[in-house]
This record gives sequence, structure tokens and C-alpha cells, in this order.
Amino acid sequence: MQTDLTNEQINEFNQLFNRANERMEGIVILGDYRPSSLGFFDKLKVKKSIKDYEKCLSIMPNHWQSMLLLAKVHQRLGEHSTSLSLLENALTIELTNHNIPQEASLECIHLDNIEKAIIYSEEAIKRKPNDIVLLGNHAMNLLIASRDKESIETITHAIKLDPQDGFNLQFQKVINEVINGKRSRPTCKNAMK
Repeated sequence: MQTDLTNEQINEFNQLFNRANERMEGIVILGDYRPSSLGFFDKLKVKKSIKDYEKCLSIMPNHWQSMLLLAKVHQRLGEHSTSLSLLENALTIELTNHNIPQEASLECIHLDNIEKAIIYSEEAIKRKPNDIVLLGNHAMNLLIASRDKESIETITHAIKLDPQDGFNLQFQKVINEVINGKRSRPTCKNAMK
């Protein structure tokens, strides 16, 4: 936390941040994407949380956690450009957390920018090298970009780390079917379905 804040500012920040987080419980999930639509009351909670996170950032402009969570809120609303902008800002502040580039990669898929998605999925792996989820996502990004050899190498590595992981086994099947002409290549648009 910033050291030049008054006790009053620190207390206000903590109250805002905790309140926003409590509201978002079950609506925004870090590391898991929930595409279902929001109901009326959830939308009200989201709007209040946006205001609280924005107030947090007015108190502590470099609080990357608020940026990440605010990005997740905008992601939940389908506001992918706003979400990506917040994530890119957080990436310049927090240099070790793998969730930030992972989420940025997802936003790039939503925005149909596979090359940028790959840059961020690579960054996520640099931050957490043997994470099978990150490796599987990166392998699929590479497949979308027609970088088949790298896609196979990446998914093979992920499966060596955990031979029982159902998601990566499914990804491997998709990758092989695409390469063998038995399935059409996924795109950014249909990858999000």
C-alpha cells in the first residue's frame, strides 16, 4: 500500500475494495470465465462495484488488484476493450502475477486479435512456466494462429506434466483433428463458444 496515504484514506480504500469484492462474489470469478448473462440485481451490484473500484484507483492509482478486478467486471459486462486496457495497465505495474496476462489473452480472443493473445499467453507462461491450464490455453491460441508445430509441442508438454488432465487431452484431440484435416480450424469467434 502507498505510504503517503492518511489513515482516513487507507480506511476508505479498504472499505471500498472489500465492499466491491463482496458484491462480485459469485458474479466474477478469477481464473474461470462465466459467459451466462447477468440478471437485473447482478447488474446493479456490478455498477456499484465499478464505482467502488474506480474510487479505489482514485485513492491508489497503481493498485493493480483493483485494476484486475475492475477488468474482470468489465469483462463480465462484455466490455472487452475497457477490460483489456485495464489489464494492460496492470501488466506494467505487477510483473509476476500470471492471472493478468492470462486474462489479457482472453480479452484479445474476444477482440479477435490472436497475435496479441499469443503475446499475453506467452507472458503468462513466463510468469508460471509449468501451469497446465496456461499451457493448454496457449496451445489453442497457437492452433488458431496456424502455428501448428508450436501448438503440438505446447500441448505435448502440458500432457507430460499431467497425463490425466481432461481439458488438455481434449485440446490435444482437437489439435490433432485440425492438423489432420478432420476438423475445421478454430477461430477467435468460435473459440469463445
